[in-house]
Formats: sequence, structure tokens, C-alpha cells
Amino acid sequence: MYKLKLRELRENKNVTQSEIAEYLKITRSAYSQYESGKRQMNYDTLCLLSDYFAVSIDYLLGKYETNPMLVNKKESHIIELYRLLDERGKSAVESMLNFEYEQSKGGKEPKAFA
Repeated sequence: MYKLKLRELRENKNVTQSEIAEYLKITRSAYSQYESGKRQMNYDTLCLLSDYFAVSIDYLLGKYETNPMLVNKKESHIIELYRLLDERGKSAVESMLNFEYEQSKGGKEPKAFA
């Protein structure tokens, strides 16, 4: 099942099998076998691919139809920056997000930052 997810994720990220193989420190042929389902991934490889594609291992293995963690590069960068902030900075970002959300959605505040 995960072979379909790997190819789809790779194509969506617009990278080659060789680029992913280099990231994993394996041959392109070995990675190709993951995509075709001819080779099983170990736990470490699953973790690396999960991080690389910003998806859960459950999604890679086909447990979910949609990826609850799917984010684009810009969103990923914003998340990385947010995680580097201290508590004051995080609070300021959350306040600003709530304000902007209220302005765009007519006053309904999302529960995530309530």
C-alpha cells in the first residue's frame, strides 16, 4: 500500500528517486524497489521518509487516505520558525493569528488557540 504513497509524495514534491535515495544514503535502485513494493522499509527508513515528506508513518503505510500533516514548504518554514520562539513570541503569534482569523471569518475564533 505504501508504494503508491511514496510515488505520489515524491511527484508532488517534484523530486527524483535519485534525490531521495541520496537523502536516505541508499542507491536509486534500492529506493525504486521501495516505490514498487519489491522491498520493505525498516523503521529507520520510515522515520526518515516521514520527516522528508512531512507526513506521518501511518499515512506512508496507508492507514489514512488523506495526510493530516500535509503542509507546503512555506507552511513548514513557518512552523519551524514558530518552534524556535520563546513563550512570549509564541503567544504573540497566536494572538495575531486569532485576530486575523476573526477578521476574515466574521468573529469566529478557532478552538486551537482559544
